[in-house]
Parts: sequence; C-alpha cells; structure tokens
Amino acid sequence: MGMIKEREREEEDMNNAIREEDFLDSIISNEDLNYEEKVSIVLDILLGGFETSATTLSLVVYFLAKSPNLLHKLKEEHAAIRAKKGDGELLNWEDYQKMEFTQCVISEALRCGNIVKTVHRKATHDIKFKEYVIPKGWKVFPIFTAVHLDPSLHENPFEFNPMRWTDKAKMNKKTTAFGGGVRVCPGGELGKLQIAFFLHHLVLSYRFV
Repeated sequence: MGMIKEREREEEDMNNAIREEDFLDSIISNEDLNYEEKVSIVLDILLGGFETSATTLSLVVYFLAKSPNLLHKLKEEHAAIRAKKGDGELLNWEDYQKMEFTQCVISEALRCGNIVKTVHRKATHDIKFKEYVIPKGWKVFPIFTAVHLDPSLHENPFEFNPMRWTDKAKMNKKTTAFGGGVRVCPGGELGKLQIAFFLHHLVLSYRFV
C-alpha cells in the first residue's frame, strides 16, 4: 500500500514530466481496477516473483547439505556443462535444458517443501465430485500438501528423493506445485531457471560445510 501511495505522490510532484513507465505505473493507471485490487496484484507479484523462488532455493540448499551423494551428482552435472564453456561465458537456454538432474532436485524440493500450500477457488457452477456436490458460489481450498505427501501417491513421501522425478510425466500428474489448468503459474519455468543457474555457480564455486 505504501509503495502505491508513494508512486502516486511522485506522479503528482512530477507534474506531467516524461519518464519511462514501469509495471507499477501500468497497474496504478488501470481504471478497471479498484485500489484494493491494485494492492492485491502488487503483493501477489512480490510473493510469486521473489519469496517463492528464494524459499525454494533455501530448501534445495538445506536438502543438499544433508545429502552428500546427491550434491556430488549435482556437481558432476554442472561441471560437465561448465567444461564446454569458455572462461566467463554465460549460461544459455541450451545449458539449462541439459540440467536434467538439477530439474529433479528443484521439483523434489517443491514437492517436499510445499512453498504454496493452498489456493482458494470459487465454484462458478454446481460441481459434482464423487459423492459430493459443491454448490455454485462456494469457496474451495485445495491443500497441495495433502497431495504432495500422500503415501498412496508417493513412496516414502517424507524422503527427499530427486530420482523419483526421472519419470517426469508421471510425477507431474501427482503434484501441483505450480497449480494447473488455466490458472497455472505463468512464472514457474522462469523461477526454476533462476534457481538452476544460481545452483550452477553455487555448487561449482563454494564448499558445503
């Protein structure tokens, strides 16, 4: 809220001075949104764009520190990628696609950590699920943790085991870390890319103590 009010004061002080518009300007100037909706969007962006990625990365480091064999395997994957790069050469999309085990580590951290534990949805019409009927207008709160730690879906669900993700297609049907359907997280792949690139430099440049 303070961020929006500060920007609004800046706009008034500038008296129509020309400057480059950013995303926050676009939200503030949108007349189809009320003030509460603008605040909600800003908070959602901060949560989804920064806090979730940082929390996932923290969990990855936590699990790797307790799993020397997995850390060694991760180092080998990134060392092989770095060996084909020139000194100081930046990583690219092709390098990211080679980080198969890294993807498994990130996905397993998301499953175990349940960064976003639930979402809230509103039934737009009467829905029948098994023997239950969810009336139109009712709120539904899917609990991701219940799915990700369900022993009927995952063997030893509390064990951090990235190798279970070698069958990615099968695991994707049993996890919902980024939501699903038309409401799937639009920044999911970007978040994983950021974490993967960070891990590349972390495991090759630092020792875990």
